[in-house]
Amino acid sequence: MLLDRTECFIGVRRDAEPIIQFGRGIEARESRKRQLADFHSCPYIGLIGKDRTRVGCLLHPAAAGNGGVDYRGLSYYGGMAGRDYFCPSYSRLPGMIKKIVQDTAVSWYDYGLIITEAKLLGALFDEIEKKLATKVSAKHFLDNRQCFYAIQNILSLKTNWSFRPHPDAGLCHYFFNDRRYARESVDYHEIGKEPSKYDTIFNELGTAFGSADELQKAEQRLNNLIDGMVSVIQWR
Repeated sequence: MLLDRTECFIGVRRDAEPIIQFGRGIEARESRKRQLADFHSCPYIGLIGKDRTRVGCLLHPAAAGNGGVDYRGLSYYGGMAGRDYFCPSYSRLPGMIKKIVQDTAVSWYDYGLIITEAKLLGALFDEIEKKLATKVSAKHFLDNRQCFYAIQNILSLKTNWSFRPHPDAGLCHYFFNDRRYARESVDYHEIGKEPSKYDTIFNELGTAFGSADELQKAEQRLNNLIDGMVSVIQWR
């Protein structure tokens, strides 16, 4: 989809009306069925860079064909949002975590899904540091291939968490503060259990347990991943 948009935009004359008509055409032909039904999905998101390997704004002055002209004012949110807005992770996540996610993400898609999850990432790294009983740095995770793959396995919880009430629950992250799409908290009372020590992680992943046995399996999965991470760091 993004590649198709990008290639179609190459032939668009760089004037306001053709650009606006391009956006309308994309919105008309692409599926309107979205997880966040009333959240604007920008038709000017495409693939940028020399090899088209990065997701970015086709209206950006540095994007191919724009000749240094900023066309972002033609988008739904306008040029100021494009220039000045940063998602909460920009300020909330420590540089160490952002560096690790950037360097270990297996694709731009996985990176895009996990990088906005400031609360989830913070909770995961907190658990690792609790087990180690010390602070860690990006070097712990990136300078050794075993550590590199171990953290990839932990971050992949975002895309392969098997305890969601349905496949898309928790996958899309609405990170604005108005809580219009707030995730439901895990109902431990329903399964006769006390809240888990991993409650924050479970909630941020989008979780619903049908039984105490499912809770135990989920906790064991996290235990195994975190213990595996800790063991390869200590082994170094």
